[in-house]
Amino acid sequence: MPVSPFQIYTLLPKTNCKKCGYICMGFAAALASMEARPEDCPELLKPEFAENLKKIKELLPTGEKAETGLIITEERCIGCGVCVVVCEENRASEEIAAGKGPRFDAAVVLRVEDGVIKLVSPEKCKRTFKTPVFCRACVEHCPTGAIELVG
Repeated sequence: MPVSPFQIYTLLPKTNCKKCGYICMGFAAALASMEARPEDCPELLKPEFAENLKKIKELLPTGEKAETGLIITEERCIGCGVCVVVCEENRASEEIAAGKGPRFDAAVVLRVEDGVIKLVSPEKCKRTFKTPVFCRACVEHCPTGAIELVG
């Protein structure tokens, strides 16, 4: 079950200092939607908030979901490949940009395998970059809602 921004907010310093770019409730919402990381809040990194930081990290998803924030529901996927083509990182390939689809050995974020979409290289997703870009192209263009974001 996705974490609610309010659950996170209760653990934040509540200073509304905007050092992270948000007021605390906005930061909580950004954390819940994976658009920010707990370490983005300088106040939360202070020793007096160490326990709260630990609790926040426990609330947030881990593994592949934490890397990209993407949740793929294979049962909803019809294998249309729209997400493959709209992914900016995938479009770096001329074949994908032309709508042909990736070669099997191509290093892509998303690929249709066995008739459903697979997240094959999460590290190539813009959402995982050192300075993340919170792209939503695959989510917004999926005609069946098979791709969602955490939060």
